[in-house]
Amino acid sequence: MIVEISVVPIGVGESLGKFVKEALEVIKEKGIRHELNAMGTVLEIDSFGELCDILEEIRKRLEDMGCGRIYFVVKVDWSEKKRTIDSKIKSVLS
Repeated sequence: MIVEISVVPIGVGESLGKFVKEALEVIKEKGIRHELNAMGTVLEIDSFGELCDILEEIRKRLEDMGCGRIYFVVKVDWSEKKRTIDSKIKSVLS
């Protein structure tokens, strides 16, 4: 399934780059195919359980960095067929 997440720490000031970088580290450490964009990160994952594990690990890491509140935006494209980031882009550009 294809998932886009945005992670927005609240109450930590205007500069959020270090928090977003830490969230991206979680994704990289798990070996998940992903693409960072200006508004979020697109992931290729296998299940909703995997998504929950990722979000929980991001929450823990950001909490350890001093975030007392985090706003998550999650969009999910689930399909019976195996879809990839590349196949979705190709279907539009073809």
